[in-house]
Amino acid sequence: MTTAVATDRLLLSRAREVLRRAGNPFRNYFARNPDDEICSRFHVPELFGHEREQLLRVVDLYRYHASTHSEIIPVLGNKGAGKTHLLHSIKHGSDGAWQLLVTPGTYQRDNDFLEYLLFQIIDTLLGGAKQKGRRPLEFISEDLGRKLLHQALGQATREEQLDLFPAPGLGRWTRLLGMGTSQAQERTQWLMDSLSRPGSYASGYAPLRRICAECDLAGERACELVCRYVERTESHATAGHMRRHILQGFARAALLGDESELANFLTYGFAELDFKVQPSRQDLVLSLFKVLMEILLKLRIPVVVAFDQLEDLLLVRRNEEGHRMAEAFFAGIVQVMHQIDGICFLVFAERGLWNRFVPSLDGYIQDRLNNPIHVPGHGTIKALRLEAPPAELVRMVVEARLRPALEELPDFNDLPPLFPFSQEQVQRIARTEPTLRDMLQQYRHLFDHVIYGEAQAASVQSFDVARGQESAVRGQEPGGRRQEAASLVRTVPATTPLPPEVKSLVVVETASPPAAPAAAPATPAMPNLSEMWEQQIMAARNQLSPEGALTGATRELQSGLGAFLQACHEHGVKVGPWRLQHVVAEWTFGEHPTYGVLTIGHWVCRDGQPWKVGIGLFLGRGPGKPKDLEIKLSALELSPPVVDHLILLRPADDLALTGKSKSLWQDADKRGRHGRLEAVSLDEFSVLYGFPRWLAAVGEALPNGQPLPNLADLIQDRCEKLLEQVCMPACP
Repeated sequence: MTTAVATDRLLLSRAREVLRRAGNPFRNYFARNPDDEICSRFHVPELFGHEREQLLRVVDLYRYHASTHSEIIPVLGNKGAGKTHLLHSIKHGSDGAWQLLVTPGTYQRDNDFLEYLLFQIIDTLLGGAKQKGRRPLEFISEDLGRKLLHQALGQATREEQLDLFPAPGLGRWTRLLGMGTSQAQERTQWLMDSLSRPGSYASGYAPLRRICAECDLAGERACELVCRYVERTESHATAGHMRRHILQGFARAALLGDESELANFLTYGFAELDFKVQPSRQDLVLSLFKVLMEILLKLRIPVVVAFDQLEDLLLVRRNEEGHRMAEAFFAGIVQVMHQIDGICFLVFAERGLWNRFVPSLDGYIQDRLNNPIHVPGHGTIKALRLEAPPAELVRMVVEARLRPALEELPDFNDLPPLFPFSQEQVQRIARTEPTLRDMLQQYRHLFDHVIYGEAQAASVQSFDVARGQESAVRGQEPGGRRQEAASLVRTVPATTPLPPEVKSLVVVETASPPAAPAAAPATPAMPNLSEMWEQQIMAARNQLSPEGALTGATRELQSGLGAFLQACHEHGVKVGPWRLQHVVAEWTFGEHPTYGVLTIGHWVCRDGQPWKVGIGLFLGRGPGKPKDLEIKLSALELSPPVVDHLILLRPADDLALTGKSKSLWQDADKRGRHGRLEAVSLDEFSVLYGFPRWLAAVGEALPNGQPLPNLADLIQDRCEKLLEQVCMPACP
């Protein structure tokens, strides 16, 4: 038995060494956003499995019944209950079919909500972020491209079929005589049969282009056939014109890999159609929104808009006008629900925030927010509430955190399932902590205490005693080394008290000093701002990398610029002698929904008069480039003047002004208008896109009631070049 004890002690010692090298698996104890990969690494499908199934069945209502009215499902839970992890499992998990899931990272409160929501959908559609392993544009264009090509082939004339498969050499002359046409017809039929079968996206990228290549059909010819078919079948009304451009854009993306035409139309072209009567800005947005929804719902692709971490999205923790912001937000959702059918709204919010704001809203808003949804097999759903999981599920979560590091041991299966914890410790925390995040925090402290603290030495010294006690009890009972090792861990750590954690502190001032100084209480751990920054900026870069993604994110980037300058103002960031006196995060003007927006910063140099600087995103490409510039320059012509100086942020790969764009800039300069172009790299654009999401993640990571730390040093260190680009160049 002595040999067995030594072997068990050696196994446990090696396991501790492995855990010490791997680090604390409970350190990143919460999901920072719905795309955080930590959710995938430590996912337990059984956790909130019933709630996930209910939400997926709600989404399926919109998949199979396109006329379903837009409704809202609140998902309520305390901070740290697991709301973001649940949303991640819906967006990226293998459960359920694919849906277009939009998770806004910013809320643009001063803009029309319908316009704000439309550009959130466009940003998600064109961006590089994946859902269930696929970019939204890839998935939708493949599905739609197959259907359009199948329909176009079905209505193609004999001559069009022959043009798809031109015969080489003398074969063209034989076809003129009516011979050699059977091969083209056979290929056409084979292609139609292949397209009619359900598409498979598991076998690599661009399956539609691969099918065309297998029958020697050039992508350009297939795209021309689809475009002609769309031209013939779509109406000439406003909705028909919009649908024609969108369908052709998706076809080019699927068959040629060219996303620029679709991106240009969704951000610029829809406002430049040849209208007999020019519609208003709101009418343009509503028309495009309805056409886009119609296309998606016909494909049985539900549109789900999920607002996560609502309290940080609305900044109600740091803003005294939280009630006004919440009222505008919910009123905007209700407005969209009245105007657009087929949208499933999910609102993930703290229960206290929901119960504080919703009862004080207008009655008609409350009626729509509280309207129940009947789901076959699940009854009527009014709201989902996430409670603390039972101890058995918590045990599975703990195992999922510990298992990856220990699996490298060859005799991993001989270890206790919860090593280095005992069953009693895990259950005690699970039954006494209010939320899953609180539990994971306690497991983080316990892990440090057991693996890195004094408990380790005490436990090792007591293993012989524990092993002897267990052996005496079992005698000659059969049992493997896994049970014996479990007994060693179970006996000693269970008697070790859990490390203390101060969750609240009241300071009482007394007339006389205490007799002896007390030990400093443990303070809540501050989030790693730099690590969170890198994560958000990397995610933003991936989102903006594909062709057309930068153009599609115009409004989201402008919102990020406003949030960035607002934070610079609040935290006292300076650029040389300049500082911000006032910031207007987003100022909209004119009738163009995409280009008619600026951020205004009042920059002050020492004791001089402030310069009102308008800063805008100049991202238009092709025909949209001069139009974008024209609208931005028009902000300098308003009376009384709104801005004194205009700074336009232009992608560094297309900075030069030519043709009409050059003439517009020179004419403005001749009229004495002050402005400059700034060449911005993808890294700087990623900062603008990721900044609001980083700010929300920092707020979510802070303990309840703790304000944001001063961010001036970090902003000036990470954004030095960007600050120079959005500031006045010299003191007047």
